[in-house]
Amino acid sequence: MRAEQAVIDALAAAEKLDVEAGKEVFALDSVIDREEVEIEQECIRLLALYQPAAIDLRTICTIIKVNNDLERIADKGANIGRSVKKIAACGLDLAGDGEFIHLRKDALEMLGRTARMLSTRELAAARGILEMDHIIDEDHRALVRSALHTKAPSLGVEGTLTLINIAKALERVGDLCANIAEDIIFLRTGDIVRHSDTLGESRPESRDAGG
Repeated sequence: MRAEQAVIDALAAAEKLDVEAGKEVFALDSVIDREEVEIEQECIRLLALYQPAAIDLRTICTIIKVNNDLERIADKGANIGRSVKKIAACGLDLAGDGEFIHLRKDALEMLGRTARMLSTRELAAARGILEMDHIIDEDHRALVRSALHTKAPSLGVEGTLTLINIAKALERVGDLCANIAEDIIFLRTGDIVRHSDTLGESRPESRDAGG
């Protein structure tokens, strides 16, 4: 999955302070952007020509939403790739930062599980991904607390802000994976579980459009 690979490559570049590799991830984002547009255009064409109903309509709607979320995941990878030069300039040692390593590990696990779930469309896998979202949120909070209260004196303002921005990008990757899991549950069951208190309870809500 291109989106997953973009995040993996961007994080590798950030940890190795490989500015050129980071630039490559950023440059490849335009390819993913084009693919996202092409897929959406094809879905719109199918809707216009065949006016699908029931499960076919649900499938096309799900493809459009998942397609958008995958593009946004790739954007997070591109943003991290673009930040490698700043990471190097600030002297951030991400490979030696315990909180960052923990967040990166959990975010990549959630992303990998999402990629596999898209192939299988298993409900249990989708619900498991949703259950991981709070783990990513806690990892993100822990890293931000550490950045602000422990690391700030040594990192300086620019370094602290850069670290927090990278953490936020990974937290958003987790949110987008959760969106995709919700879409697969909708595809399989017709239930809208977004913002529900329990995964089996549906409650219609507007989709988070934040980037």
